[in-house]
Amino acid sequence: MKIAIMGSGGVGAYVGARLQAAGETVHFIARGAHLQALQRNGLRIESPVHPLVLGAVQATDDPATIGPVDLVVFAVKLWDTEAAARAIAPLLGPQTRVLTLQNGIDSVEMIARHVPGATVLGGVIYVSAVIDRPGVIRSPGGLHQIVMDAAGGDPVVAAFCAACDRATALDARPTPTIGTAIWEKFIALASLSGATSLLRATMGQILGHPETKLLQRQLVDEAAAVGRAAGQAIREPLADEIMAKLAAMPYAFRSSMSEDLERGKPLELQWLSGRVHGLGQQLGVPTPGHSVVYRALVLHEHGRPG
Repeated sequence: MKIAIMGSGGVGAYVGARLQAAGETVHFIARGAHLQALQRNGLRIESPVHPLVLGAVQATDDPATIGPVDLVVFAVKLWDTEAAARAIAPLLGPQTRVLTLQNGIDSVEMIARHVPGATVLGGVIYVSAVIDRPGVIRSPGGLHQIVMDAAGGDPVVAAFCAACDRATALDARPTPTIGTAIWEKFIALASLSGATSLLRATMGQILGHPETKLLQRQLVDEAAAVGRAAGQAIREPLADEIMAKLAAMPYAFRSSMSEDLERGKPLELQWLSGRVHGLGQQLGVPTPGHSVVYRALVLHEHGRPG
């Protein structure tokens, strides 16, 4: 497959690196010092489990130099969605599929508005990966799974899942109920991002104290209640399952939003705890935990104040 990674930050570069190592043709779209490092030195994944070094990668800041591809993996931060969606036009051919691995519940609609006629597929990814320094992705290990829209057995979806099967530390499975999968990821991510960012703590630290563990569970329960009020079929055992998965994460696991907060970068706050907060107000569901997260961090959503 010919694959373009639109947004080669932590998640995008992690996926692209694993796919290139598995033999796929991958083009990384990046910018700034990270792009220069990719072009000069290749790409490195630093991880206690399955580290990877790619001595050379194809990287650019101009999608027009790549041409049409089989699949665009769309992995930019949510605040960059509209500009990035407009920029992928040169990558799109009649059979191109766009797979969004972005956070939140609004990604497919946001992208589709800017690529009329293109097939945009919803997806979620469970992986912890951030840019540690230009050209280097840091991942503590743990989950590395993609769940994506089966799209009625679309052959591009099937080929991508097969490529992930050949890759190390990357799994993918199609589902006919991607909407449910997106909401389940949203409930978990909004809650863990809110807790790790608000408390400036790792998941091991949060779950290791009874009070902060209760806060983590409260955030999960609030987001699940909002999902049910929004008409989603949220399973009753989901909250317990999420807490069990968080407990199985490495002690040092943190959300990318907490990493961005620490570095003074913009936050995906309005699409995570802010979205739970807003939907709660709209639907009449109390969300005191997520409302505090949103209101406590809102001055930082565009980066470090001042």
